[in-house]
Amino acid sequence: MKKQNKPGFTLIELLIAVFILSVVLLAISSMVYSVMQATSNSKETSTATTLMQDKMETLKNTRLTSLTPGNDSVQLGNIDYLRQWSISTTGNIRTINVTVNWINRGSHTVTMTTLRGD
Repeated sequence: MKKQNKPGFTLIELLIAVFILSVVLLAISSMVYSVMQATSNSKETSTATTLMQDKMETLKNTRLTSLTPGNDSVQLGNIDYLRQWSISTTGNIRTINVTVNWINRGSHTVTMTTLRGD
């Protein structure tokens, strides 16, 4: 039997190429999924920080005698953000603490504290 020198790929070469391509595509899809989750987490944290800063500004611009603790809920998209704020007094200094909690793929919290004097 004569060996024919036809150009082309053997079955083994083709299987190896398909395997390498599969591994590369799997790695890329895993990376894309991780980037999408990180982007989503970043967006949620940014939204929570904006809500926290907004409440802090409102409390900083409120008269000292009118400051009271409380909480409220803000729904943006399909996520409920719970804002809680507390006021504590030491002498003539008021400590204002604002916390925003939300649950999406786990529980998350951001907190800000400031001092305000008479």
